[in-house]
Amino acid sequence: MKRFLALCLTALWIAVSCGPSKHAVHVEMRHPSKTGVDLVGKNVAVVYLEGDNAVSSEFGESMADGFAYSLEQDYGPSTQIGIYRMRSLAGADYSRKDSLVNILMDTGSDIVFLFDTLKFGIMTVGGPSRVSYPSSLDSSYVSNGNIPYTMKLYCYDGMNKEDRVQAYGGTAMARPEIYSNGKDDSTIATAKAWNSLGVEGWDAGVLIADSFKSQWKHEQYSIVYYEGEKWYDALAKAEQYDWKGAMDIWMQLLFTNDLMKRACAEYNISVACYMLGDYQLAMEWLDLSDKENKLPISDALRKRIDARK
Repeated sequence: MKRFLALCLTALWIAVSCGPSKHAVHVEMRHPSKTGVDLVGKNVAVVYLEGDNAVSSEFGESMADGFAYSLEQDYGPSTQIGIYRMRSLAGADYSRKDSLVNILMDTGSDIVFLFDTLKFGIMTVGGPSRVSYPSSLDSSYVSNGNIPYTMKLYCYDGMNKEDRVQAYGGTAMARPEIYSNGKDDSTIATAKAWNSLGVEGWDAGVLIADSFKSQWKHEQYSIVYYEGEKWYDALAKAEQYDWKGAMDIWMQLLFTNDLMKRACAEYNISVACYMLGDYQLAMEWLDLSDKENKLPISDALRKRIDARK
């Protein structure tokens, strides 16, 4: 949640200072997920493998859909996610980097997630329970199936300097609901449970996606300013998180022979670029600022940019 702090512009106008002043802006910053994977601004491919087992393939498709949907809700429209189906090849090792690099190139993505084919255990079905408000006689009872499954997920980020495949996996329990008239024998109930299993994949995908969602942290950043209407206007826009609007004003303030003022404007532009997710450009502007007249707060910002590159 963004926190808006009101500026007391009148007080700023009254303040008298011949050097730059510093103002703290408080923001909630997006950080990589707890797995270390960061999807901001990237093209993402989610691939699920199809095998000979139709139920497994349906479950995998539903799981990929839920996974992609959950990540799209978290990262927003700046992160494009495509879902792809691929036939599982006998003997193929999808944990190898070259396998995922080939998929990365085929999909034109920056990062790829690959769901391997699932392995299911033994399905068991509990006894039927009466439904409070059935829609028909054939759905007046509900039973719950239980089946363990093992999944593997591989991730390769072509923009990550570590240049390696990350593997995740584990065993979970799927619990499909089976509606009936309460008279199904165990064979029929089990068959219905298998037929209903595919839809459980969505919930599994959503749950897996939680590990790859952003972490949010409250942080404080400094903006430097001088007396003057443009400096105050830019500061007000920064307080409202209008970084593009603030940057447009700071760009106008670059046309000065005062090296310190130019360094301050360039530093602020670096902060704005950082907030907008362009870390390379943020570093270039900070380099310019340091060259003009290095500010005492420059090193702290540089560390933050380095951590994101």
